[in-house]
Amino acid sequence: MSAPNHSLRRRIVAAFTVFALATALCFSAFSLIFVYTVEDSFFHNMLRQEVDHQRQAGASPIKPLRDFVSIHRDSSTFPPDLARQFNAGAGREFFGDAGRHYHVVPPGAVPYYLVAEVSRELVVRARLPFIAGVLGALALAMAALTAGFGYWLARRATAPLDRLAHLVAHAAPGQLPRSFAGDFPDNEIGALAKGLEQAMDRIAEFIEREQHFTRDASHELRTPLAVVSGAAGLLASQPLAPQQAAQVQRIVVASEAMAQSVDTLLALAREDLGQTPSAEPVLMLPLVESVVVQHAHLLDGKAVKVVVDVDAKDCAVCRRVALSILLSNLVSNAFAHTMAGQVRISFEQPCLMVADSGPGIQPRLHRAGAKGEGSTGFGLGLSIAHRLAARSGIGLEIDSEAGAGTRAVLRFT
Repeated sequence: MSAPNHSLRRRIVAAFTVFALATALCFSAFSLIFVYTVEDSFFHNMLRQEVDHQRQAGASPIKPLRDFVSIHRDSSTFPPDLARQFNAGAGREFFGDAGRHYHVVPPGAVPYYLVAEVSRELVVRARLPFIAGVLGALALAMAALTAGFGYWLARRATAPLDRLAHLVAHAAPGQLPRSFAGDFPDNEIGALAKGLEQAMDRIAEFIEREQHFTRDASHELRTPLAVVSGAAGLLASQPLAPQQAAQVQRIVVASEAMAQSVDTLLALAREDLGQTPSAEPVLMLPLVESVVVQHAHLLDGKAVKVVVDVDAKDCAVCRRVALSILLSNLVSNAFAHTMAGQVRISFEQPCLMVADSGPGIQPRLHRAGAKGEGSTGFGLGLSIAHRLAARSGIGLEIDSEAGAGTRAVLRFT
């Protein structure tokens, strides 16, 4: 299973690494503060010893204990770089020119200034690059070790999740995994696996009921359809009056269309539409004319003009049965809901359009129950059409506005 860009495993490793770097930075800062504090304490103790040494001599100064310590009656005798800074502000520690560093003890215990130029005695500053390098190397080593440990821990922790995701992702609708929760640890992942197992059991039971239904419905629907089709065929072979022959022909066409619809809708319910005939080049004009004739009775007594703007050579690659059902659905809706005006069926590569001047239908057209005003159906046709189009690889777009008609577009990719 390939990990996404923001996978849990990467987040755990990143969290461990950031924590290690933050800890290393804090430790480095503390170490530098510590060594600077120790160094300053050394100089303060050294100057305290110097003060005690001078107090033993009384009011007159004596030679300091260390060569880098000098005695001044006032600040006028200070080195120029120290005098410039000393006169500008208060303090006891000053940075001079050329790397010089001064510690100053003002008059108090002794009646004069003690000035220590300690640049040659500094330990931390001279070794700061080395200390920084060591601390940086330790920080990187700590980050690397922590990242490695974090990766190992994340991989170990997410391995059951990967197995669970793989199990769910590769579950076939008719072969859902059962009784798998016991293979996972008794923790939050195990609880998730148990919840998924229960959901899988319910889905499997639902699929089993649906398969029984579709099998029974297929048998119960196909048998009477075969009887109707056979009887209509026998009746059509007998001499009949023109009007009777036309009605019998309508029965034959309707029974064939219903048989195709049953096959496709049952395949759609079983999620095996791919087992129906694959996509093939389909001539649009014969199919459109057949659908128009099949539903022409819906226009009886209406002042509706049907315009077919489809060339004899217009063709699209699709599943013929699915397209026939979709087109029948859209044309029958247009014929049924248009009381007067025009229904136009046109083809412009790669789209087949059905537009009417009817009253329009309400929004949320693809949802079950959406239907036009005055419709006597249950509003399931367009819901089925959208699902069937999506499963067949045909784009279905419907635009409708109250009082301005409906325009449906079948887009072939």
